[in-house]
Amino acid sequence: MSILLPPLTPLPGLPEPLWLPEPNSSTRLPVNEVHLWRARLLEEELTSPRWSGEDLEPAHASDACPVSRDRASKLKAALFRKDILERYTAPQAGPDFPTLLCGPASGLRIAVAQCDHLALIAVSRDVRGIGLDVERVRQDIPIEEMAGGFLDAHSQWDLRITWSPREKAWKFFRFWTSNEACAQARPSSRRAATTAAVTAARGCQGRCCCCCEVSGFSPEPEFIAALAIEGGPEAEVLYWEWRGGG
Repeated sequence: MSILLPPLTPLPGLPEPLWLPEPNSSTRLPVNEVHLWRARLLEEELTSPRWSGEDLEPAHASDACPVSRDRASKLKAALFRKDILERYTAPQAGPDFPTLLCGPASGLRIAVAQCDHLALIAVSRDVRGIGLDVERVRQDIPIEEMAGGFLDAHSQWDLRITWSPREKAWKFFRFWTSNEACAQARPSSRRAATTAAVTAARGCQGRCCCCCEVSGFSPEPEFIAALAIEGGPEAEVLYWEWRGGG
């Protein structure tokens, strides 16, 4: 006998961003602004005519149809990353959209995260480091045991005294994604990043001890993500929905 679990709707107070439609061409990226892109690699949406482009064209005609779901998802993820990078590095962008080259001295920072069919890319300029993580919220895992080897004592206790399985799952993955995002933003100091991310996940406002700003949000029902921004002035985050690159 199977038991149907209720939908894992986000916890009250967890932001659900308004995703803007993607621009038609190159995207302007002002200093200290972060653009966060979302792509949903769903099977029914894997029909973009851009798949026939030379970079993603199958080697043999027999491979073109049908395409396995796994291979199709990987192809669309690759197209997603390629299209987003071209928006910020295309030489034909013009004077209002200066060309940005990826590299330590360029000021362009990129973070990528994917879980199941959901892929996210964060792009920024002149921010010392950014981190991004996304996870599907699940109740069918040993949350308290996993927390024992990953979270600090205060967070473990917070989870132990949370009786609702739904709330406990959302709390755990909020701590988890915040820790991972902040560790990416400051890879040289994972311990400091963990401490700061846990503080941010509890609702801390402003900079933490590792100078990371961590924002948690729900990019889609049953998913939670975290964006960490290290140092520099406070950045404005814009959320864009990728529809296949037009």
